[in-house]
Amino acid sequence: MMGSGKTTVGKILAHEINYKFIDSDAIIEKQEDKSINNIFRSHGEDYFRELEKNIISKFKYKHFVLATGGGMPVFNDNFDKLINIGTIVYLKTSFKELINSRISNNSSRPIYTDKKAFENILKQRERVYKRAHFIISTDQKTPNEIVNEIKSIIQ
Repeated sequence: MMGSGKTTVGKILAHEINYKFIDSDAIIEKQEDKSINNIFRSHGEDYFRELEKNIISKFKYKHFVLATGGGMPVFNDNFDKLINIGTIVYLKTSFKELINSRISNNSSRPIYTDKKAFENILKQRERVYKRAHFIISTDQKTPNEIVNEIKSIIQ
């Protein structure tokens, strides 16, 4: 989910295990020459989800760490495509932690409009997220603690 630390943890993990780091949102922003927020505003969520779907088929690397957008696994059968690419780790962050510490002051989050709507999105997405190979709780952990936990289960 947004705010769980996917990009931060992914960069550290990739560096430590000597893999390439890929951030799907960064690829889309570069491709479209717009921020994710601007893509949502100007073209809508359906357009953005189609861009995400197209990204998955373009991976050419054998060893990489991918940070997806929070919705990527949920739409267009992307989770099944991702599971065929490699090991999926769900960085599980509680609603309370997300709201209180991670996203409430960040206006660049396209789907964060209010607490109740955000909580509903988290609940809906969690059904898919829980299909991951591994689930790591991120609450009150530093990125390095999370990376060490991931390394202990994937190596």
